[in-house]
Amino acid sequence: MKFSFKSKKALPILMKENIIIEKQTMSVKEAIDKVGAMMIKSGYVKKGYIDGMHRRDEDLSVFLGNLLAIPHGVHDVKDEIIASGMVVLIVPDGIDWHGNVAKVIIGLAGKDGEHMSILANLATIFEELETAQKLVDSRDIDFIYQTMTQ
Repeated sequence: MKFSFKSKKALPILMKENIIIEKQTMSVKEAIDKVGAMMIKSGYVKKGYIDGMHRRDEDLSVFLGNLLAIPHGVHDVKDEIIASGMVVLIVPDGIDWHGNVAKVIIGLAGKDGEHMSILANLATIFEELETAQKLVDSRDIDFIYQTMTQ
């Protein structure tokens, strides 16, 4: 079951321009910084949220399996969230995420507790490794957007 990434707020939760296919691999820190910068540019979060994303991953890895990592902030940076939103970074060559391979990195911010329902829906979409692999292999932003928003 898919869901619509539309928030009750003015900004949509996922915008097509917030899906990036990265040609080069990078470190975990660089990946979190990149998705954090995308979230700032899109008006979802303030700068301090990125530090909270790093702290969350240090405390408990945000790698969820099936090639998927979902960096999001710790509770004490919730005031840095402007609106619920997410950005998608596809790294076909993968990132060594604390001993696991992440190829789909989704930066996430949830206003007023919305992050839990977004996480639950992402878990449903990425339940099968095959789904994540199809997104990576497609290298097609339209396909990725359609898969995640239908």
